[in-house]
Amino acid sequence: MVEQSKRFRRGMRQQKARGGLLSGSGRSAAEIAAEDTALRSAFPMIDLEAEAETLASEPVEMPASTPAPKPAPLALENPLPAAGGSVSSKSEAGEEDEVVEVDDVWPQLGPMPVQRNQMAQNLIITASRRNPVHAAFDVLRARLLNALTDNGWKRVAITSPTRDCGKTFVSVNLAVTLSRYENCRTILLDMDMRNPSVAKTLGLRDVGSMGDYLRGDVPTRDQFFKFDSNDMKIGDNLAIAMNDRIEPYASELMQQPATAELLQRMEAELSPDVILYDLPPALANDDVIAFEENFDGVLIVIDGTRTSGQDVREVMRRLGDSVPLLGVVLNKAEDATGDEYGY
Repeated sequence: MVEQSKRFRRGMRQQKARGGLLSGSGRSAAEIAAEDTALRSAFPMIDLEAEAETLASEPVEMPASTPAPKPAPLALENPLPAAGGSVSSKSEAGEEDEVVEVDDVWPQLGPMPVQRNQMAQNLIITASRRNPVHAAFDVLRARLLNALTDNGWKRVAITSPTRDCGKTFVSVNLAVTLSRYENCRTILLDMDMRNPSVAKTLGLRDVGSMGDYLRGDVPTRDQFFKFDSNDMKIGDNLAIAMNDRIEPYASELMQQPATAELLQRMEAELSPDVILYDLPPALANDDVIAFEENFDGVLIVIDGTRTSGQDVREVMRRLGDSVPLLGVVLNKAEDATGDEYGY
């Protein structure tokens, strides 16, 4: 992992020397510099490499006997009660019908193994915390929670303009580092139903179908899993819903009113403080647009070696002014699994 971190930093420095983090072929140095400056001034940018270079100069590995520091309690607006909640159904006329009380399903969620070697191979660096780049994800965690708390939000879409930018790498690492906040329930859902990769990143198989879950064929307690007891301090306040099969009608399923109702019930059953949706690349199809009513803001992951400013602007144009941009994560790594997308 140390050698991977060195290659990560060396590659980023070489890319910067070649003309900027957002450089591409066929453009002059002046054009690249102008685009790079415009994008950085337009969007709140979290540069994983820059954060890591700054934080890696000081010791970042916490002793095994020292618990992770606890943040101040989240002050989210109108949070669902910790021991379950209620969900309202609507009649065909659009009027609220009845309020159904639901139990807290969190204690019923089954365990999943911690595949240490596979997670290390797939660069889940926040699990072991031995790679200094993990500190950048701690910074991302703090900034994201501040933004959510300030606005009373909880539902975060994580996407990228194109494939292989590392959105699943960011989603899983962010979820793991959030798990160390004991008073913050976090859930991660693999909503990239055209090329699901969260399970592969964690080294797991036979995890079920998100399509079947969204259609109401699988209960929440059978779709979400928590990490089993481990010595890596991955908290039991993280639950993950994974997928092991392709959904041919993903966008149609994601925009169904029944899907929104099911997700509302899921929130009542699990009472999460933060919901992370690992979505497909926004420019590959219309899935993200079809799903936009179900998230509060978007986090865009870009590949510093090839994503252009135009790509990010096109994502924001498609989403429209009504979707808040929570940040742009500048990432050098390829997709954590190394597999090709099926687009």
